[in-house]
Amino acid sequence: MREEFAKGSVGISKTSHALLVSLVYNPDDVSEDRPFESIVEAFRFAFALGYSQGKSNDKTSRTVTVAPRQFVVTEYVEILRNELIDSKKSLGGLISEYAEGGCDLISDAKSSQISVLSLLE
Repeated sequence: MREEFAKGSVGISKTSHALLVSLVYNPDDVSEDRPFESIVEAFRFAFALGYSQGKSNDKTSRTVTVAPRQFVVTEYVEILRNELIDSKKSLGGLISEYAEGGCDLISDAKSSQISVLSLLE
């Protein structure tokens, strides 16, 4: 039997959006810790980081959406399937929660002057 899931949409808080924007490469300031080419890349990293660390944050004030054509939520169904069944949340909502959790971890690292990419270690 195939489970049906609400796709939902991905979004983040304004604070997390500003953080992700600050991680996008800027040719005018190559000295900064800006390892990503786009906000979608930074969002994927935040999601993967939050997911791998089991850190999620259910911010209800998600006011900035992430490009749905560039971040296809259905590509993440398999890794989130069991959690989707248990939580009854939408796929986009669950992804957003992990991305928020990842943003919290990134923010903590930046506050401690730790390189963003060192979070992969």
